[in-house]
Amino acid sequence: MQTILETNGLKKLFNKCEALRGVDMSIPAGQIVGLLGPNASGKTTLLKIAAGLLQPSEGQVRYYKNTPPGPEASKTIGFCPDAMVFPRWMQVRDAFTFYQEMYDDYSQSRADELMRILELQNIQDTYIRSLSKGMKERLVMGLTFSRETKLYLLDEPLDGIDPVGKTRVIDAIIAMKPEGASTLVSTHLVKDIERIFDSVFFLSKGKIIFSGACDVLREERGQTVEQAYLEVFINESSF
Repeated sequence: MQTILETNGLKKLFNKCEALRGVDMSIPAGQIVGLLGPNASGKTTLLKIAAGLLQPSEGQVRYYKNTPPGPEASKTIGFCPDAMVFPRWMQVRDAFTFYQEMYDDYSQSRADELMRILELQNIQDTYIRSLSKGMKERLVMGLTFSRETKLYLLDEPLDGIDPVGKTRVIDAIIAMKPEGASTLVSTHLVKDIERIFDSVFFLSKGKIIFSGACDVLREERGQTVEQAYLEVFINESSF
């Protein structure tokens, strides 16, 4: 199976603080993968390195077809941050126009479908600054998946979204992932989204402490992803 993203021995230091402590991870083509862990576990740092926004202190990142890190790799990555800053003058439709002008892989048909799924059609003339946190999250998700690329990195896409909004976002992740593309989703809201994962990595204090296929968890271990998550992190915290 082709690999879309691979990290080897990935470390990241901020001053003397170790945000990542030797992360080895492989994301196969076509999968939706969960990067799960509590707050401050290193999830955002890992995604930003994978997106090319941060440089690792040690280790390597390899991309689809061995594309080297940097601008070329960024062309095949859609990154959805947990927060995005927009100019005060920008309306919802302006954000999509900006993406259309910025990215060669932007698809208007995908954008139109995402507006429908995420219920953004009727707020296109709304100033982004006036949107709720949940609607801003939906907008950033729509912008991310308006690109038809190989790898999507989603940082806490359900944070601050109401139950209906969470359903809309999960529907978008499932429906809009191109065939053969992969999606890596960081979250601590495991129960809300575990049903869409093919495999998971549990990250704690900058290290992968568990990984596995979700089918194996359910069929061989008789556990949901949430049950495995609670077991692993409760046991870890007892030491």
